[in-house]
Amino acid sequence: MLYQIGKHTIVFHVGALRILEHYIQRGKKQPEAGGIILGKLIGDEIHIMRLSVPTLFDKASRYNFERHAHSAQIVIDYEFHNSGGEMIYLGEWHTHPEPHPTPSGTDRDMIRKQYHNKGRNTDFLLLVIQGLESKYVAIMENGHLTEYAS
Repeated sequence: MLYQIGKHTIVFHVGALRILEHYIQRGKKQPEAGGIILGKLIGDEIHIMRLSVPTLFDKASRYNFERHAHSAQIVIDYEFHNSGGEMIYLGEWHTHPEPHPTPSGTDRDMIRKQYHNKGRNTDFLLLVIQGLESKYVAIMENGHLTEYAS
């Protein structure tokens, strides 16, 4: 699956898509799920290869997800080390219990905060929100969030 946002081509690999599909909030009481996006930069393409899955340390409710920073950092460090520095942190993902998701103010604040954190390997961050019927895909770059428009 490909998304074009400005100059960026974002490629979702099958494993990442399966995780998004698995955590769709189909049940009326099912909480949000989420994690980090990991992948590689290959030429001009951003390849989303892996998504972390929720942990016992994350906080989740029907309309909120807050990932545990320390457990996420362990995953980032593990993937980076075992890939010889090729598999990097690319952003954040979570679910929304709505057909066509849009980011909340909390979502926008979270990705902005992550973008301004030191130690990123890219000059951008991705935000992916899986809804019941579609995905919201956006890129935070130069302090601005640009959404995929089909």
